[in-house]
Amino acid sequence: MKTSRLHSAFTLIELIAVITIISILMALLLPYIAGAKESARRTEAGVAIRDVANACRSYYTDYSKFPPVDAAKNTAAATTNGYMSFGDKTNGKCKVENNVLFDILRGISRGDNVDHIYNKRQQKYISQKKAVDKKLPRNGFVDGSEFPAAQAGQLMDPWGAQYCIILETDGNEEIDMSDFFTDLTGASNVVRHTAVGFSMGKDSKIGGKDYENKLRKPNSTEAHDDVVSWE
Repeated sequence: MKTSRLHSAFTLIELIAVITIISILMALLLPYIAGAKESARRTEAGVAIRDVANACRSYYTDYSKFPPVDAAKNTAAATTNGYMSFGDKTNGKCKVENNVLFDILRGISRGDNVDHIYNKRQQKYISQKKAVDKKLPRNGFVDGSEFPAAQAGQLMDPWGAQYCIILETDGNEEIDMSDFFTDLTGASNVVRHTAVGFSMGKDSKIGGKDYENKLRKPNSTEAHDDVVSWE
C-alpha cells in the first residue's frame, strides 16, 4: 500500500500568489506611510518655528529691541507696516537670509554680528540640531565644512528651504502679513505678535497648489500648505 507524502515547500504558483498579495498590500500602505512622514515633518517644522519666535522674544526681553539689522527692514515708500524679515529671499519674499539673524541669536561673531555687535552678552537664544544631507541641507542648521559655504548658519526646514522670520519694528505689537500672504490683509487679519515665522512647506513656495501667495485655500477647510508660528 502506497502512502502519500506531505510537501512542506511552496509550489511556484503559491509563491507567486504570496508575492502578489504582498505587493498589493505594500501599494495600499505606501500612501499612508508617505502621509505619516509628511505629517511628522509638518509637526517638526511647527515646533522649530515656534522655538524661533520665542528665541526672538527672549532677545527682545534682554535688549529691549530686536537686532537693528538695516538690510532686513521693510523700507517701502510710505509704509505703515514696520518689520524686518529674514529667510528665503526669492520664494519667501524676505529681505535677507536667515543666517544674519541666527548668527546673532546663537552668539556667533560673523557677518553682521562681527565682534558680537548685536549680542554683546553672547547669549545663545536658540539651539537646533545640525542639518542633514550635504547636497540639500534640511531640518537644522547648516553648520560644518561639508555644506555649501554660502549657506553657513542658515536654519533649514524639513524640506530644504529657509525658515522665514518676521519681526515688527514700529512698536504696535502686530504685523500685517499682506506682503507675504495676500489673503492676510486688513485690520482683522493682522498677526498680533511681535515675532512670527513660517515654513513654506513641501513645495517651498508661499501658499499651495492653486492658491499661490495665500495662506488658505479659498472656500476650503483643508489645512494650509505652509506651517506658521501664530496658529
